This record gives sequence, C-alpha cells and structure tokens, in this order.
Amino acid sequence: MLTITVKTGDLSSILPSTNRAEKILATQVMKDTDKYVPALTGSLTQRTHIEESTIVYPGPYARFLYYGKVMIYEPTGSTWAPKNEHKVVTDRDLVMHKTMHPLATSHWFEVSKAQNLERWARVAERLINNGR
Repeated sequence: MLTITVKTGDLSSILPSTNRAEKILATQVMKDTDKYVPALTGSLTQRTHIEESTIVYPGPYARFLYYGKVMIYEPTGSTWAPKNEHKVVTDRDLVMHKTMHPLATSHWFEVSKAQNLERWARVAERLINNGR
C-alpha cells in the first residue's frame, strides 16, 4: 500500500487536491502494475477497477492468482469447490500464464512497487504541489 503524507497547517485548502491526486495515482499504479498480472484472456484486467483510491482486483480468482499457490477444497482435494465453501492454500505453485503479459507473476503489486515506487512518489508530489 502506498501512503501519501501531506504536511500542512490548513487541510481544507488542499483536501480536494489530495483526493484527486490519490485517484490519479491509483490509476497510474494500476496501469504500471497491469503487465505483472497473470492473464490468459484479460478478464481480470478488464474487471479490475478503482474504488476511491483503492485498486480492486475482484473475486476469489484474483486472490488465487495473487498468492500464486494452488488452492483446494479440503474434503475432496479438488481445485473446484461448491459455492460459498472455503478453499485452503497448498504448497504447490500455480503455473502463471504469460501469453498476454510476459512479466506476469504472483504478488504483482510488490513487483511493480519495487520497479515504480520512486516514479509514483514523483507523480504524487507533482499532483499535490501543482494540483494536477
């Protein structure tokens, strides 16, 4: 998670700019991170969205991919589980599809953050200081 700290005496004058900056920065983070998200059809990317300033990768499918481990329904040992039933993580790695995104990996945000954090900080600073 990227946190922006603004030191000011009167937040009322900067708050709208800060909220706008957070949304713009989240959009940039999502764009920069996309190339690390596993994709076979692009469905996850198409359904990924921003709520306020939070990037949301929807559904249990995203969780499954993010951690990069096979998950099973314990009573059967199957990767399929009945609706509303809980799966458990195994120690087996998922095979990441890299057809659409050759850099796809688990923990894609951390990989993107390692590559882009300084840039994101510059973008955030510019947005807050310039109001755009």
